[in-house]
Amino acid sequence: MTDVATYYAAEAHTSARTLERPPRECRHSRKFKLFAGGQRLPHRHPSVDMSPMHGWRHNTPQQLRELEADPEMAKYEDPEYRKDLLGRWDEECLRYASHTRRAFVFGITRALGMVGFFLCLFAGVLYALTIFFQSLGNTRIDFFERIISGGGFILFTYVLTLSMWGGMTLLQKLFPNFAAGAYPGPSWELNRRTGEVMVAANPRKKRTAWQIAHRLPFHGFDCYLQSTPDYQGSPQYYLSLVHYAEEVHVSLAGMFGSTHSHVEQRAAWDMLQRYMDTSQPLPDIPAFESDRHRDPTTREHDERTGRDPRFWRDMDDATYATYVSANQHKLNAFYRG
Repeated sequence: MTDVATYYAAEAHTSARTLERPPRECRHSRKFKLFAGGQRLPHRHPSVDMSPMHGWRHNTPQQLRELEADPEMAKYEDPEYRKDLLGRWDEECLRYASHTRRAFVFGITRALGMVGFFLCLFAGVLYALTIFFQSLGNTRIDFFERIISGGGFILFTYVLTLSMWGGMTLLQKLFPNFAAGAYPGPSWELNRRTGEVMVAANPRKKRTAWQIAHRLPFHGFDCYLQSTPDYQGSPQYYLSLVHYAEEVHVSLAGMFGSTHSHVEQRAAWDMLQRYMDTSQPLPDIPAFESDRHRDPTTREHDERTGRDPRFWRDMDDATYATYVSANQHKLNAFYRG
């Protein structure tokens, strides 16, 4: 237990700490309550091992093996290298950096170029087939002349959309940091090792990028399930952390997205509680497998239970599909009843 005692801060979070939250006067204004309100989700004691489906779909065994084989990934073993990363998802902290409008513009341009390219390809083939069948048995129609004279606009659009798609893809590969368009500093951090939630002062400007506006214990935050209608009027659910006394708000929509299913968001909150709970191992999901040996509580748990350190990474696709399906059924049974 010495390793555990020296690794985590004295104030590191456990699920029991939420029960010890000191009474304080709530300083939330009416405007803040309207902005940060919603359905308050329960605190779990003990925390439960739940996780949203999004993480399962984007961290398949094949993807984990490809990341492991990438020589660039070796530097992530160095704590000093990870210390200044804008985004982190490891055994020590979850850190999120918002993206600028530049990233949105680049992403939209690439998507429009890709969709436009295939539409133009379809239109070009359809146009050529139409002219071809019209020219059969009609000597007054010259197939190649009509293609050249009438296909100019399609060709121009074809080249334009291909340039948009290819140009943005090349930009993202050659200059990933510029294309990502992240702000100079992170927006917030949940630190498992210290049990704190850190909220940045102003991550948009370099001179204030890493300045901390609020550093508060995780057990002082409640999680709210919020919703907003999409363009069809259907609810889109997302999460926010709100301090129970201070006007401190952390939007989790950037990390966990917004979904039509409230189950996904409830599972994300329970996963965060398990992640921050140092009395429990890290959530046993593919995304954390390569980090488990660096967390003392998790390492002790895995050694005690004999967990294969490559359980997810060496799994075949068919077996993994059964685990994904089982997790979806588990979530539905737990949250829908």
